[in-house]
Formats: sequence, structure tokens, C-alpha cells
Amino acid sequence: MKALQNKSIYMIFKKFIPVILLLLFAGSCTFDTKDQEIGEKVEILLKQMTIEEKIGQMTQACLSNITLNGNKNLDMNPDLFREAIINQHIGSFISGTGPAQKWIDFITELQRVAVTESRLGIPLLIGIDHVHGGNYIDEGTIFPHNITLSCSFDTSLICRGAAITAVETLAAGINWNFAPVCDIGKNPYWPRFYETFGEDPYVCGIMSAAYIRAQQDSISGENRLLATTAKHFIGYSDPKSGWDRTPAEIPDQILFEQFLPPFRMAVDAGVKTVMVNSGEVNGVPVHVSKKLLTKILRDELNFKGVLVTDIKDIMKVHEEHKGAETEKMATLMALDAGIDISMACNSYDFITLTKELIDEGEISEDRIDESVRRILRMKFELGLFDNPYPPKSNEFGSFRKAHLDESQRMAEASIVLLKNKDQILPLSRGAQRILVSGPGADSKRMLNGAWTLEWMGAEESRQPKEMNSLFQALSEEFTEKKISHFETGSDSKQFSEKSYMKALEQNDLVILVLGEQPYSEFKGNISDLTLPAEQLELARMAYDMGKQLIIVLIEGRPRTITSIEPYASAVIFAGYPGERGAEALSGIISGRVNPSGKLSFSYPMFPGHFTPYYHKNFDKSENLYAFGHGMSYTEFEYSQLSLSDTLLHSPDQNLTISVKLKNTGKREGAETLLFFFRDEKGKITRPVKQLFHFDKINLLPGQEKTVSVSIVPADIFSYPDDKNNWAMEEGEFTLLIGDLQKSLRFLRD
Repeated sequence: MKALQNKSIYMIFKKFIPVILLLLFAGSCTFDTKDQEIGEKVEILLKQMTIEEKIGQMTQACLSNITLNGNKNLDMNPDLFREAIINQHIGSFISGTGPAQKWIDFITELQRVAVTESRLGIPLLIGIDHVHGGNYIDEGTIFPHNITLSCSFDTSLICRGAAITAVETLAAGINWNFAPVCDIGKNPYWPRFYETFGEDPYVCGIMSAAYIRAQQDSISGENRLLATTAKHFIGYSDPKSGWDRTPAEIPDQILFEQFLPPFRMAVDAGVKTVMVNSGEVNGVPVHVSKKLLTKILRDELNFKGVLVTDIKDIMKVHEEHKGAETEKMATLMALDAGIDISMACNSYDFITLTKELIDEGEISEDRIDESVRRILRMKFELGLFDNPYPPKSNEFGSFRKAHLDESQRMAEASIVLLKNKDQILPLSRGAQRILVSGPGADSKRMLNGAWTLEWMGAEESRQPKEMNSLFQALSEEFTEKKISHFETGSDSKQFSEKSYMKALEQNDLVILVLGEQPYSEFKGNISDLTLPAEQLELARMAYDMGKQLIIVLIEGRPRTITSIEPYASAVIFAGYPGERGAEALSGIISGRVNPSGKLSFSYPMFPGHFTPYYHKNFDKSENLYAFGHGMSYTEFEYSQLSLSDTLLHSPDQNLTISVKLKNTGKREGAETLLFFFRDEKGKITRPVKQLFHFDKINLLPGQEKTVSVSIVPADIFSYPDDKNNWAMEEGEFTLLIGDLQKSLRFLRD
């Protein structure tokens, strides 16, 4: 960890990752030898374990189960944690929040007891939901949430964020991260939409794989690694009602085409663990679906790692899904389906029930050994048997500034300028008196969103003290202008219309910061996608007063704004942009930053009708802003789209696609090239278009560059049937990049 002091994590990562990859993959003999050595160690340890110790390794408890007050604040109850480790043989813990030093002290003691006082000295897995930076460590860096980051279309940003998160997570002694979310965000009502990388399966897969590789290959001065988790397998993100954890009805055809690819890429990237969807798919709770968890995940995707439940979800198969007569039967069904670790949290029932099932002959010890073998292997692979302890010194102060600067760069590259009528932005000239209002105007909590120090996002007073709200950042950005703030309350219901009108009268331009207060999981269920009426009224009143209006959207999903969008001269989507989101937004508004984000999802026009961009021909897409939409302060021109061949005779022959991009504007800028294709006809009807490649290019004014990509047609143009058999059909395909398109045909010899 000392090597990271006062240096950019990106430079460290960029310098050493080739070395890591070389060591891992240069010689298969070396890798096989290490793998064999771990396997032998696992078998030696497994033979020494009692059945109770094995089941304990398969049980994950919440840290709140062993604290003084039953909360996440890391005040240890020695009697409770010794009961968990010594008597219940618990192999892993989850959740907690607090200062870095408290994390270090807490985990040091936990591991000490596990290693020195338990019979076999097996170290612990400590899990955390660090879904957007070190978000459960007080000194951790809060990055933009995934839905914002995905709008960057820049995997290097994903890698840098993942690497920084790994460094901070390991520095606190935590060794297992429950990220990334590999679900696709195609249903905007779903309250975990903001945790996804957008609606496109390819984008979700590419970004998830980049995150996994970067995080699991990150460097630790203590020579330990971090495990990642692909979640939530599978179909979680498109419940029929839109509400969290409610049933999904997904035909196998759609499951294979849209939901499976991100998880396939995650498995191919080497993800060590997979978390299961808490809901049900086609009438079967996923936690007990042998078809999904064994046949598809294990057998077809060849996942070899650890399969973990979501919180208390075996119990919920019985109590909420009503899919099993008793919790004991649910436990049997989950084990038969392939579960390795039960996230039991504050109950030891899984241990008791599993032991009973073994004693009764319902579950064999060999089946238990399969799971324990995977768990022990992961602990060896993470280096926990060599060194289970956190670093002895607290290093957070040494890399805090560099990590925050990276968070700002990530937000700057991700925020999307949706509308810019008459080039009102940037505000380098013009209005001298600016009113900033709306529920997000002076809120740090909204910028950071949920999963920030607390599950629902910490209260305003617990947010980072040195962090700016957007009003504060704009005041620092525009020192030559008069920036004032009108407080509307967090839900925009607490303001006086008379006072608001007076504030409007005194200003030339209004920046309204609208959107959603932080929420998580079922707490974010809504029945109307329209932005709340009170917020819409703020915009209407400003428009009626004849004020120029800029709308900034701080939100976890696309809340419809169709009724007020015509009132605005500019609209900016920021999602939840993180700890330096205010600086990024103020830089875009002032022109210090040239926006380059593009929507990774379709922004619906109506709350009752929404379709992803890859809908079928017979469907209609009525979006306010399309997937891939995003404006810049410069202009780009696409030309000279060319193909190396327009008649293919083999699905495996190489095809090169080239296009020229030119910056025709007056300032430097970055453009994301989105490469789509359309299969003109298919035995199973095909989408109007599908993304197969993206590339972000930075150009100086007048500069041009030819961008080329080589593909194997079978990898791009094939699609599965409802049995997951992939094939490429003969016929015509169209390639679409920017405003250009080219056709080609595939005819077998």
C-alpha cells in the first residue's frame, strides 16, 4: 500500500497491469501448477473439517449480528462474534459502515479470532456492497453510480474506478465486493435501474467484464486480491410490475438474447462469485431453479466460482414466494439448485436445517463438499491464508485527493447534455443573475445517491464534509456572476409560491435541479414515472415569468419530463454523479468542460410506454431522447464508411469496418462512435438494430481520424433460439454508424 502514496491510482494501475496479466497468462504450466497446489491444499483442509464446520463456511452473517447495538456501526460485541466464529463456524460476514480505522480494527480482531482461536484457523470472507466506490467507508471515494458511468461509453473509466475501489476496499480489510450489477436496465420503473450499466446487453457485458478484470487484478501492497460478484443472476431487472423483487415473465428466447450475455461476459472475465436474483422467473423463485443456477450458469456458462444468495432469500422462498412448504424444504431445494453460500444475515437456521437434511439423508456430504471446496479455493486464491489481516497503517489520507480527482473526471465524461437550444450553454456570457433552485440544488445526498454510507444514502449531515452541493460549486465557478439559491425543501412541497416568484423576478436565468431523493431496492417502488407535480410546477412558474431555464436531472432512472421539456433552453442528465458531481456539472454549465456523455438508455416520452432501442419492427419507440443521444460544444462529421467485403461466404471470415470522424467545430471534444447492425430478416424476428461495438475518440478542432474495427461475423450476427443454440442465418445485414449505413450479404458456399 505504501507504493500508492501521493500517486494517481490510474498511473499505478496502467503501469503494472500488463505485468500482472503476463504473470497470470504467459505460461499455462505455471498457472496449472499454482491451481493444482491450491486444489491439494483445499482437499487436505476439507478432510479435516467436521460437517458443522463445513456448513458454517456456507453461512454468511451480517456484521450487525455481532455488534453491541445490532447496527452496522462496527462496535463489536465479543461474546456474539465468538459465538459466530467459534461455535457456529461462520465463514463470512457482510455489511457495515464507519471510518477506515474502525474498519481496520474491527476486521483485524475478527480475523485474529478466526485464525488463532478457531480449530482449523480458516480466515474469513468479509463482504460489502461497494457499488460506486468505497461507499461504506467514511473516507472512501464516492463515484458516480453505474447508470451515469455507462453514459461515458469509456471502459477505461470503468477500469480506473474499479481499481480505486479495490484499493480502498482492501485497505479497510474487506476482501469481497458485491459488484458489479450485470442486470440490464430496460424497465425504468425498476428501482435499481441506476445500479445498471444501461439498457444494452452488450454495453452491460463489456463494462461489467472490464470492472471485474480491473478489480480482481488490482495490486495490494499486502499481496492480496479482491473478489467481485456478478449480480443478480438472472432476470431481476425486468419484473412485470416494475417493482423490486416482484415476478418476472421472460421467455427463454429473450432470456438468452438479452439477459444472459452480460453474465456470460462476466464469467468469461473470471468473476469469482455470482449472486442470485431475489425474485422469480416464470413462476419459479430463482434461488431454487436448478435450470437457471446449474444447467445454465454452471453447465452452459461454465461458472466455477461461488454462488451466493441475496439476503435471507432461502427463507423468503418459503415465507414470501410460497414456493416451499417449510424453510427446511426451501433449504433443500436451494442446495439442490446449486447454492454455495446462504446470506443468512441474523439467523443460524440455515446451519440447523442443513445439518438436519444431512442427518436425514436428504442431502449428501459430497454435495456439501462441492460448495465448501469452492469457498476454500476462493479464500486461497485471494491470499487470505497467507495474510488475512488489513494493512497495519491507515493509508486513506495518502490517496484521498487523487481518488477524488478521478471521481470528478469520471463524472465530467459521463454527464449528458440532452438539449441546448440556441447554444445557451456554456454560460460564459449573458445572464449575470442566476437563481439555483429545486430539491437537488443544495443537496449533497442527492448527488451521491443511495448506497452511500447507508443503504438508503446517509443523511445530509453525514455526507462528506469537504464535498460541494451544486449551488456551492456554481458559486465558486461563476465568481463574476451573482448566484443565489431558493430553498424548496427536499420534496419541493415546502416552498412559498409568492417567495419563489419574487426570487424569479430578481434573476435573469434559472437553474432548476430536479429529480429523485436517494432510494434503494423496494423503497424506490413508484407507480408513476412522471416527475412529481411539485417539481414540474417549479419549471412552469419560471417559464410563465419569462425566465431562461436550465434543467439539471439528478435521478436514478429517467423520470418523464415531457410536459416541461419545451420550457427549458437546456436539459442535462447527471444521474447520481457522486462526490465531485457538483464540480463536474458546474464545469459543463460554465464551459470549462466540454460534455461528451451519451445516453446508455432510452429516455421515455410517456410514463406508460417505453421500449429499449432494440425493439422489434412492429413496435414503436416514442422516446423523448434516444439511446446514444448526447450533445457537445463542438461538432463532429462522419464520412467514408467502408467494409472490407460486402459478400460473406463464411461466418468465420474476418470483416473490417472503417469510418472517418472529423471534429468540424471550434474546440476540442470527445465523440462516442456507436456501431449498430440490423439483421433484415430472421426466422425469429430481429430488433430494428443492435449495438456491437463502441469507441470514444478525442479530437482537436479540425482533426480527423479513421476508426476501424475487425469482427468475426458469427460472433456479431448470430442469435440464439429458445434452446440457446446459436446460428448465423443467410441474408442481408445493414451496418449503421452515425448517419451512415452500408449493406452486406451472407451466402454460404
